[in-house]
Amino acid sequence: MNNGRNNGSRRKKKVRQGTRTALRHGVTELDQVLSTVHRGEADAARMSPVSEALLPDATEHACRVFVENMNEGAAILSSQGAILYANTRFAAFVDQPLEQFLGSRLQDYVSPAGLPRMEALLEGGTRGSVKGEVELKGAGGRKILIRLSLSPMKGVRETICAVATDLTGISDNSEALRASEKELRLLSTRLLEIQDEERRRIARDLHDITGQKLALQCIALSRMTRLLSPTANDETRESIAQCLDLTNQIVEEIRTLSYLMHPPLLDELGLPAAVKWYAEGFQKRTGIRTDVDVARGLPRLRPDAEVALFRVVQESLTNVHRYSGSPNAYVRITGDENEYKVEVGDFGKGMKVEQSTSPSTEAAPLGVGIQGMRQRIRQLSGVLDIFSKLGKGTAVMASLPILKLSLPAEKESAGKAEDTSAETDKAKARLLLADDHEMLRRGLHSMLEKEADLSICGEAKDGIDAVEKAVALKPDLVILDVNMPGLNGLAVVRQILLSCPETRILVFTVHDSEQTLQESFNAGAHGFLSKGKAGRDLIDAVRAVLAGKQFYPSLKLESSVAAGHR
Repeated sequence: MNNGRNNGSRRKKKVRQGTRTALRHGVTELDQVLSTVHRGEADAARMSPVSEALLPDATEHACRVFVENMNEGAAILSSQGAILYANTRFAAFVDQPLEQFLGSRLQDYVSPAGLPRMEALLEGGTRGSVKGEVELKGAGGRKILIRLSLSPMKGVRETICAVATDLTGISDNSEALRASEKELRLLSTRLLEIQDEERRRIARDLHDITGQKLALQCIALSRMTRLLSPTANDETRESIAQCLDLTNQIVEEIRTLSYLMHPPLLDELGLPAAVKWYAEGFQKRTGIRTDVDVARGLPRLRPDAEVALFRVVQESLTNVHRYSGSPNAYVRITGDENEYKVEVGDFGKGMKVEQSTSPSTEAAPLGVGIQGMRQRIRQLSGVLDIFSKLGKGTAVMASLPILKLSLPAEKESAGKAEDTSAETDKAKARLLLADDHEMLRRGLHSMLEKEADLSICGEAKDGIDAVEKAVALKPDLVILDVNMPGLNGLAVVRQILLSCPETRILVFTVHDSEQTLQESFNAGAHGFLSKGKAGRDLIDAVRAVLAGKQFYPSLKLESSVAAGHR
């Protein structure tokens, strides 16, 4: 009897051990399924019943709980895309109740553009494991990007096991990141432009204002020296001479600083002349022999392109002085029908090229360093490359596309011969800028001078000056502010039209109220534009008015304009 009891205990123990073993196998296989789902590698084999060794009730319950609660969508499809089974998560992707989702076709939730892709995935899923991304349609037109993993289901013909992973959040984050990067690039570009504009403005003020006053002081001191009486003591003469010498030194330093910020040669004669001047001064200041080689027959580039390349030369030579330890440097300017190239090199310590491409952990000043140079060239559709070898030196090469950035032939030749320049001006519309803000006039001048068919024939700083210059210069178009010192802008409109009826007038003001617009129209102005919209509409407004059209943004005035306002 004891033997029978012992045999019964052993049998029960074996059953319990077998049950534990089966459950352990089941848990292991469920863990494997979960891992493959999270890796996006789930297929029909892994989604099919885990093992025949498991107890049926335990297996079915565990699988159902797992499939219903996992974050991915799971479904069994026919080869034609009919949804035979799906978990709640899959139905939630398309905002459908599960009972309505079952029995429908997966293609019904795919946009027309994505149907070929969906059909191809279904066809591939009947033969083997395939993966692909498809955009589904949710309620209210909501779009859901999912990654589908399809595999034929074992033991059941023409049936596909599908696992869907929602990629919408990842896609949205990627789009947000790309948008953020684009905004940062635009901001960086704009900041560099502002920096160059400020350099130009400060350089001009130093030259035209501070430099002129210092020059007058030099003249006054020289005159004082000549007016000294013969009996003046030596101490007085020496003090005045010292003041004159010091003032001359300041004048030279101011001129150098002004030219370094923005060399006038860059505007007047172009990049090669400015680079030669800068290299000569760089050699004197640093003692580094700098050779400049410029190919013949190179075209003039747009001002912004020449400024960008000049800054590359300036920054590169500064780096040569600071870091290379080289006694020699060179600058080469070459080009062909496609590219304009500038290369700056040395024969010094060299560096690891990856140092030039990896972002620094410390914030660098705006526009300084390699990243600043890259940004300047990139914004002009160009490329900046750095070649370096330790102990052999470094070369920085910037290239820009000529077709996009070269000046038209008439602009390039302007100033070379008097008769050619006159013929060129005749082919252009002549504009007079009338505004009491110098910075605004400069901004308008910079914007309009880039247009091949426009030229600035003059500038006026007040209303009286505007009338006088309009009468003397006979411009094709006057761009006029309303609030002008000396004579109100609307009175200026009437006087100009009285003396020069062929001249067209575009009112350009910050006061864009309906009343100001109506008064400008009544005074006879041919167009009206708010200064806040200059970046977007100025060129269009100028061309429209020059073409004999009216440019008034208010719909209320269109009928009166059409009725014959000229």
